[in-house]
Amino acid sequence: MSEITMPPGYEQHKSGLLVPITIKADAISDIRHPTAWLIDWSRGGTTLAGAAVSHHTAMGLATYYACIRAISEDIGKVPLLTYRRLSPRGKERATDHPNYELLHTLPNDEMEALTFRETLQAHALAWGNGYAEIERDHRGQAVALHPVHPSRVRIRRDEEGRVVYDVFGTELIAGAQHTNVTRLRAENVLHIRGLGSEGLYGYSILDMARESLGLSLAAQQYGAAFFGNGAHIGGVLEHPQVLSDTAAKHLRESWKELYGGPTKTGTPAILEEGMKWNRIGIPPNDAQFLETRTFQTREVARWFRMPLHKIQDLSDASYNNIEHQSLDYLSDTLMPWFVRWEQQIQRKLFRNDLEYFAEHLYVALLRADAKTRASYYRSMFGLATISPNEIREMENMNPIGPAGDTYFIMANNLLPIDAMVGGNPPPTVQRFQPSIPGRNGQRHDDDEEE
Repeated sequence: MSEITMPPGYEQHKSGLLVPITIKADAISDIRHPTAWLIDWSRGGTTLAGAAVSHHTAMGLATYYACIRAISEDIGKVPLLTYRRLSPRGKERATDHPNYELLHTLPNDEMEALTFRETLQAHALAWGNGYAEIERDHRGQAVALHPVHPSRVRIRRDEEGRVVYDVFGTELIAGAQHTNVTRLRAENVLHIRGLGSEGLYGYSILDMARESLGLSLAAQQYGAAFFGNGAHIGGVLEHPQVLSDTAAKHLRESWKELYGGPTKTGTPAILEEGMKWNRIGIPPNDAQFLETRTFQTREVARWFRMPLHKIQDLSDASYNNIEHQSLDYLSDTLMPWFVRWEQQIQRKLFRNDLEYFAEHLYVALLRADAKTRASYYRSMFGLATISPNEIREMENMNPIGPAGDTYFIMANNLLPIDAMVGGNPPPTVQRFQPSIPGRNGQRHDDDEEE
């Protein structure tokens, strides 16, 4: 086996782990006796709020998980179709193109299209980059798309200045784990990237928002400890005498055992030896804790450009604005990702063949209530913009036959558009206009003007 080149800033430990040189300790620890730096590195590092933030711990934060899930599922569930351009204008679904099945139904033998695109989109949101290796046949046509976890990928330029992707993995040789590297050319990697500095790779939202997420995790951990560990019943015990250390310890442990934890809330307390219970209010820092958690929900949502109603926070939603917020979500949050997918697919799968292209059928996200849809169809139908069959298709109904492909335009009555723009327009329908008698019983021009 050829010698493997480690990524810059890393070296391989005897266990096979790639160790960052910048945080390497003098004594390398093992899994049974990890040193502090290794624990911090594996957890993502401790924030100023005291919470360790990593891709694993952040997914335990409800708002973070909800944002990634909502965007990933919405990107994955919208049909991604392959089209053929028609001359001089228009398009049709290219169901005979190999990429149609690849993008719409089955990207590989292990997952469906929704799962594949949902996975890549989640990687792009959390890690800043979503990767899939493009498997090609002997003609260069893509036959499968295989997701690759971002933690295994390093982007760099080779000796000739071309962008390449190093994919790190492990293999078992003679009973020992060894690191291997697969080098992929850029044209063989479907790369969905977010905002980045040089355009080669995207920023990881988790890395950029580490302190915000750390504060949210710290508040969540504080709340869990507040309700799970303490016997906080809103008061203090007062004993008439001075208790010894042993007596105080016994009282504290027995009180916690009898009344501590959320499942024992409301249990009647029995006081002995003249002890008194003094009720107190919620400490100010506990009240601010609730405000902090509410604010952090909004703070995390900002990183994803996520309207709150999409993550089940309806505090700012109303019947009048929820539809407009959904339109903003489509245009401002989802649309940039739709375009990224489509442009990357055009480059890597169609290889800039302008006859074919892929496009998301995101009109499904715009479906409103039945009354609103009926009004929309009526307006578009009267302008000869859509045909009866197209309306039925959007409503998931079968066509009514060739006659349903006819376009109509509103004139004095409903006429086929071909009759209006063709060489033989139909005769104009005369409207009945009653005569208006003048002052002397005859119709006059000045009477008509009046």
